[in-house]
Amino acid sequence: MPDQKLLVMGYGRHGKDTVCEILRDRHGYRFISSSRFVFEECIWNSMWCARYPDKESCYDDRGNNREQWFNMIAEYNTPDKSRTVTGMFAKGYSIYCGLRSRDEFNATRHLFDKIIWVDRADHIPPEPQSSMELHSLDATHILDNNGTLQDLERAVAKLATLGEHTVTLPTYNGMPPLSPPHKPKPKEKPDALQEKL
Repeated sequence: MPDQKLLVMGYGRHGKDTVCEILRDRHGYRFISSSRFVFEECIWNSMWCARYPDKESCYDDRGNNREQWFNMIAEYNTPDKSRTVTGMFAKGYSIYCGLRSRDEFNATRHLFDKIIWVDRADHIPPEPQSSMELHSLDATHILDNNGTLQDLERAVAKLATLGEHTVTLPTYNGMPPLSPPHKPKPKEKPDALQEKL
């Protein structure tokens, strides 16, 4: 099993889980969705879930309640902003999929070998900052998921063979992404790989 720790993030329905499943099934990483992990740890036992007839109905409806889930996960990670990440790693998982909080990101970014942004902006618009506080420029690698599944599988395979300190920079229709609301962390290796996967 690879010993690298990966953070996979991006907007809702942009393909994060698909990327993680490819990394698990083809490249040996251990993966559980962070939504599932936190759901089992705390969300299902909350009063908020009493409206659902069963556990899976609650979990399957998470896409319609991203802001609510964001707030519940933030509460779970207070005061320890690294609680979900360290908890997953302690249970042997090597991928955290779906981190959305700026505070949690700042507290845990040093724990990851690669930070991967999955982009499907040509097909699905970004979500509001109320449910996703991070941005593509927070990542060290960008995966373009605007093509076919086969295109994505090739991009993931290429990413899986890259070293820890390579950096890829995104473009969207030939233009760079909008600047994030914070100053990006300076890159430690300016001569790093700068190609789009």
